[in-house]
Amino acid sequence: LVSKLQKLNPHWSGDRLFMEARKIVGAEVQAVTYREFLPKILGNAFATTIGQYRGYNVSVDPSLVNEFNSAAFRFGHGMIQEIYLRLNQHFHNTSLGSFSFVEGTQHTDRLIFGGGIDPILRGMMMLPVKRPQRLTKSVTENMFGNTDLGTINIQRGRDHGLPSYTRFREFCGLSHATTFDDLSREIMNPEIRVKLKKLYDTPDKIDLFVGGLLEDPVQRGFVGPTFACIIGPQFQRLRDGDRFYYENPGIFTRAQLIEIRKSSFSRLLCDNGDNISKAPREAFRIGQMMSCAQIPEMDLTKWKE
Repeated sequence: LVSKLQKLNPHWSGDRLFMEARKIVGAEVQAVTYREFLPKILGNAFATTIGQYRGYNVSVDPSLVNEFNSAAFRFGHGMIQEIYLRLNQHFHNTSLGSFSFVEGTQHTDRLIFGGGIDPILRGMMMLPVKRPQRLTKSVTENMFGNTDLGTINIQRGRDHGLPSYTRFREFCGLSHATTFDDLSREIMNPEIRVKLKKLYDTPDKIDLFVGGLLEDPVQRGFVGPTFACIIGPQFQRLRDGDRFYYENPGIFTRAQLIEIRKSSFSRLLCDNGDNISKAPREAFRIGQMMSCAQIPEMDLTKWKE
């Protein structure tokens, strides 16, 4: 990106190139997050909890709330897979085969000497997502020795003084739960409710991370209603309380904003892989692969001065 900007504007200083590139990359991250990622995670709850952008609001506090940072946005730990594929340019298995999450974690040498990052990226394009309602053995038994990621998340919530899951349920407009069967609309599997009853004397003692993670997902989403109620408004505040949010008037010119809106995670894969030539049109959906040449990209001439 910097090299392209430098060719367009050879008179720009190193600081100017850095600042402009950082500004563009930040805008791309925001565009992908709010236009592609969050609608998939929140499903139908996206419209009610985040909604359309209406401009910067000076009265909005964008700081992170405790329940988001310490519990709700840890839902992604439940999406960690046991096995990851490595695929070649034709999206067939490589001779190196797949690898486990534990084998790849904190072992960057396996990325460097195991075919690079491209085979892993291709594998992720073709591997169906794991719903976050269960943690895999990779993070509960194999990753942290005598402890596990789920336990760490539970203890973090307690250390941070988070109220119980049922308190947040009520805060989010769900019914008060006096018995475990009262959770049946959000945690539909009766076997799970039986296990919760064995672990907790009363629903009022259920940890937020546990209860929120176990909820069945909202329509067309991946998190339950309680986590959606926490995650959605948090990202709304992060957007509306940020005067540098990319769609806020004055941050980019109208022509530049049109180009920024072409950003997609598929395009980022094409641009940043070592030899990625195909990607799905929507990176967060398994679909027909398209040539990278067919995926829209930004026209950086709109930054020429």
